[in-house]
Amino acid sequence: MRLNIPIISLLFLLILSPACVSADKSADNKHIIAGYIENVSIKVWDRDAPIIMEAKMDTGADSSSLHATDIVINKKSKKVSFTITDQHGKNQRITCPYARIVRIKKRPSGYQRRPVIPVQLQIGSRKFEAFVNLTDRSNFSYKMLIGRKELRHGILIDSSRHHRLSLPAK
Repeated sequence: MRLNIPIISLLFLLILSPACVSADKSADNKHIIAGYIENVSIKVWDRDAPIIMEAKMDTGADSSSLHATDIVINKKSKKVSFTITDQHGKNQRITCPYARIVRIKKRPSGYQRRPVIPVQLQIGSRKFEAFVNLTDRSNFSYKMLIGRKELRHGILIDSSRHHRLSLPAK
């Protein structure tokens, strides 16, 4: 019986030690878990109201892309004009400064030049500044693609689920 008391005491101390406390508790404040498809809020430049749309979280893409049509780049004024469709199906013409022009490799060959604009993104409870490139994504299921640069803001992806943080857009 005397041997059991030290063993029980040792086990009790090990169970209560900080090393045995779940690591999930500290990660809760640092990360959120999103589905592979989520609604995102995009605030472009000086617009009052953000645009809500479904976006695909893509850990295979480095940067983020936003569907836009009628893209016109004015290099003199360093501004880009483009049309996007909001959550109500209305087209909005936006003119805003661009940060840079990137060259994206297209398969099987060639390159495409895309303007990159600063935006404010919100995914779940995470709100942050980001840069997205503008391109015509009309042949894709989702009009926005969120890449690794934006996912680094503490967003983990559960690839088995969608809309973990939001309801599907109607």
